[in-house]
Amino acid sequence: MSIVSDNNVRRMLDAGLTLFARHGFKRTSMSDIAREAGVARATLYLRFADKRAVFEALAATVIDDALAGAEAAWRDGVSFADNLEATILAKDLRFFSLLRATPHGSELFDLDADLARTQAERLDSGFKAILARRAEAAAAEGATFEAFGGVAAFAAFITVTAAGIKYETRSEPDYLAAIRMLVRVTAAAARSATGTA
Repeated sequence: MSIVSDNNVRRMLDAGLTLFARHGFKRTSMSDIAREAGVARATLYLRFADKRAVFEALAATVIDDALAGAEAAWRDGVSFADNLEATILAKDLRFFSLLRATPHGSELFDLDADLARTQAERLDSGFKAILARRAEAAAAEGATFEAFGGVAAFAAFITVTAAGIKYETRSEPDYLAAIRMLVRVTAAAARSATGTA
């Protein structure tokens, strides 16, 4: 069993996220994180060597949560378009909100190019795998992904396009409208002659 409970770790990470968003990475200290989490500094240091370690663990947790949410968003008996929208939003809406909710959003995402690149690659590859599995299931029911160059190309297209929308839209209503447009166009392109997509 861990010296620091999973509940405490989650509280520390939540505190880190709150403070990094509120004050930025540079102005947040380990003491601030411990105080916000309601734990002793020694408890925080038992799990994390410094605030960068908190940030790295937080980034990994946010990615894990995004992928788990995207995987869980797909529902039986729901249209391909509605499922695709739910899956994209489960993955990206939290990121969009983080970027827009604080003036420190870009600082957090730009903090470490290597860390950001590694986590972004992990997120993208995980999301592509989820989309490819869902597209294969839809293809088995009659949908076609030839317009995209196949299932893998479809998954890559959605991943890249949804990411572009996330970074280029400025408000949540604009973001949601752009995702809905992407989903409608994509579902129409994937629809088979019987309209199964």
